[in-house]
Amino acid sequence: MSVRDLKKKSETDWARVDRMTDDEIDTSDIPPLDDAFFERATKVLPRVRVDRIDLIEARNYAAHILDKNWSHQKKNLAHDAFNTALIISYCRPFSTRYDLDEKRESKLDENIAEVLTEEEIEMHVRMKRLRDESIAHSDARSHLFPKMDYTKDFCFFKVELNLSRCDVELLGKMIPKWINYLDDQIAATKDSAFLIAPDVES
Repeated sequence: MSVRDLKKKSETDWARVDRMTDDEIDTSDIPPLDDAFFERATKVLPRVRVDRIDLIEARNYAAHILDKNWSHQKKNLAHDAFNTALIISYCRPFSTRYDLDEKRESKLDENIAEVLTEEEIEMHVRMKRLRDESIAHSDARSHLFPKMDYTKDFCFFKVELNLSRCDVELLGKMIPKWINYLDDQIAATKDSAFLIAPDVES
């Protein structure tokens, strides 16, 4: 359709279309989905699209932290919240996940060498450790100082600081690389639907 066609006034009676009920719509050229369709159908979860949304959220959190110019050395409840959201959103696509049949899917970061540099891979590993030990879970060992005697009445516990500005800037470079990688994966496949029926012969 050309731009000229778009500028033409539509001759369709849209008010009548809006008033039509489902029963009044002619679906004679669309075959109904019978039981045979669903017996042949294959469940497909557009996982890469979900991963992409998580990474876009992570990108937005990183941009907000940088825009606010928050210091990781000063306590700030809003910064704490965005730091946590950034780490969790970034790590979600790289954690163990299951498809619609509850079968384990491969992790996205099995392809990490195709996407990130060595420095970025180190940061990626650190992010996952932070998520697993301090952010999404509170593993005891991550809060202890080595060789500290914790049998005494008074002792110190290590607190994990928020990511530094340099860390967030590095993540800001890594996240678009993952989004571009997922865009390539999406482009290489057909539009995903939750149900795809193969040909009757197959």
